[in-house]
Amino acid sequence: MTEMPELHPVFAKQIDCMMRDDKKGLMEIYHPEVESLRFQGVLKGREAISDLLVKYEELKPEFVKVLEYVHSEDMIMTRTILRIKGEEIVAVGSYVIRDGMIWRQFGCDEGGVRDWWA
Repeated sequence: MTEMPELHPVFAKQIDCMMRDDKKGLMEIYHPEVESLRFQGVLKGREAISDLLVKYEELKPEFVKVLEYVHSEDMIMTRTILRIKGEEIVAVGSYVIRDGMIWRQFGCDEGGVRDWWA
């Protein structure tokens, strides 16, 4: 298993909230003007992020391990392995932090877009 690096405080809080199923705390780390860029389109605002997280939670993703992680004062980049519906995928994510919250988010799965909800 890859050794876990020291995490950016915003990313550490995101993981903590997700592990405790703290939806209110999780939404507080997203900037009111958050935008999330995905191959399926752009999500704007906390409500859109919240709706996506509810759908994502239904998939019951399992964290397997961190492949790569790096952060600066206002940016975070990750590459991890997750298990969704029995399939191991490599997920890539990048975040831009503003005012101590996630302001811009970019994410995708290596290997192309999947319709998990089909």
